[in-house]
Amino acid sequence: MNRSGVTRAIGGVVVLGLGVAFLLNNVGAINIGTVMDDWWPMIIVAVGIWLLIDNLRNWVGLFLVVLGGAYQLKELGAIDFQPWALIWPLVVIFIGLSILFRRTYTGHRVSKAERDDLTAILAGTNSVNASKKFKEAHVTAIMGGGQLDLRNATIEDGALVEVFGFWGGVEIIVPKNVTIKNQVNNIMAGTEDKTRQEADKNSPTLVIAGDLIMAGLSIRNTPSEQ
Repeated sequence: MNRSGVTRAIGGVVVLGLGVAFLLNNVGAINIGTVMDDWWPMIIVAVGIWLLIDNLRNWVGLFLVVLGGAYQLKELGAIDFQPWALIWPLVVIFIGLSILFRRTYTGHRVSKAERDDLTAILAGTNSVNASKKFKEAHVTAIMGGGQLDLRNATIEDGALVEVFGFWGGVEIIVPKNVTIKNQVNNIMAGTEDKTRQEADKNSPTLVIAGDLIMAGLSIRNTPSEQ
């Protein structure tokens, strides 16, 4: 069974379990209210596990599992402090580690003519790339904004744009003759695809991957001000 099949199976089991629970509650075998008073955090854990099964790199799913698990320990009396007091420092630590040890999505070595790098920290930056053989770009926006314009670039099949945003915004402007493959992880963030692609089976694929933390990514065919 593939991953999507596993996700559907778990969804079916959850719905089935809820139906059985309501049935037992209606015939007086259990009291759902009493059960929920003690075990409601497991709903958060279940949602997190569901997201992780669908995508093992889904940091939102991991966050929900940790959050729900902490509140479940609180309900069972295993800890005597508010879990949120623990979660927020862990979120900040994770953000720091993400900045220091950014994952790389490719191991190729590419020349300067085939790549582009933008970094915006408490500032704004933009780049218009006209490479005849574009393969890779890295865009970092930390409390700032970065814009990468690829409309004049000749994009190689499988080219990559890796993004990292924290309290910032990233805008990627792409030509219409490429197929966009979005692999961005959003953590309290959002990705907006406003492209109108005119690609076919022979068009090159452009992979957009990376992590957004309380940030935004816009993928467009024209700059936002136009």
